[in-house]
Amino acid sequence: GTGDPKLMAGGISQALVTTVQGLIAAIPLLVLHAFASGTSRRLSQLLEEQSAGMVAAYAEQQRS
Repeated sequence: GTGDPKLMAGGISQALVTTVQGLIAAIPLLVLHAFASGTSRRLSQLLEEQSAGMVAAYAEQQRS
């Protein structure tokens, strides 16, 4: 409570600027990550379904 507000203002200002810069970097990266993660999940599911179909077709051929 005894600190000089003028002396602290520079440090607070610098901290706020770096916080804003961090948010400017983090928010688009979060959106990009969500997009890439969803795309990866869908691709993985598609590959799993197709590989199961190929295994089933191969097993059917072996029975004949």
